[in-house]
Amino acid sequence: MPPELTIVIADVTRKAAIAAGLRIPGRVAHFTNRDLSAALEAVKTHQPRMIAIDALVAQTQQGIGFIKRLEGLAMPRCAMVLIVRADGGWRTAPFEPPPDANPAISIAGSKTARPVIVPASLPATNTRRAPRFPMLDAVDAAVEGAQASLINISVLGAQVVSLPVLRPGQTVKVALPDTHDTLRLTAHVAWSVFEQNKQGIAVYRAGMSFTDAGAGLLEEFCRNHGGEHPLPSY
Repeated sequence: MPPELTIVIADVTRKAAIAAGLRIPGRVAHFTNRDLSAALEAVKTHQPRMIAIDALVAQTQQGIGFIKRLEGLAMPRCAMVLIVRADGGWRTAPFEPPPDANPAISIAGSKTARPVIVPASLPATNTRRAPRFPMLDAVDAAVEGAQASLINISVLGAQVVSLPVLRPGQTVKVALPDTHDTLRLTAHVAWSVFEQNKQGIAVYRAGMSFTDAGAGLLEEFCRNHGGEHPLPSY
């Protein structure tokens, strides 16, 4: 019997580093976020013992869609884990299911549900511990004094699309225009992904956790500018 297979899906910018630094026994097949269709076909064909997904990929809409497809497959013996950066190296971490979700994918021998993504090297607080709301209308924020579009927000953090470069671990000043004033916050960049927008302009999609935010002010901001229903937790 051939050795059991692990399928690794990494952000294209981190594939080489993850392949070199993450030790996984047995056979390993590597894919990037640019070939998720091929990765899905490999999962269906080979029924791997484990699927390891880069936390940066799992944070994106593309990655969330991929995870949903995996959830629809009958793979009771397949474990799914995140690849995170911690203590100067790469390691795997389990998905953390929300307490009220239904079982979907077997992880390390036990049933779990849709994952709550935990990116690498986050501070104690993160946006997954509070409901996140999509924006009702376009909101132009300022990050380090430069333009950024607010995508969604919670009382603990936000996702933005920024013209300036945003790097994980960076601490930034954020200004959010509110109804009568400007909400000024300090945030920690938890993850960022390089993209091109519809006009072909290079931008950075990033998730940030607020480090000094007043929950009351942000609750009001969410009510004023956020959608009626929060985004699902994955």
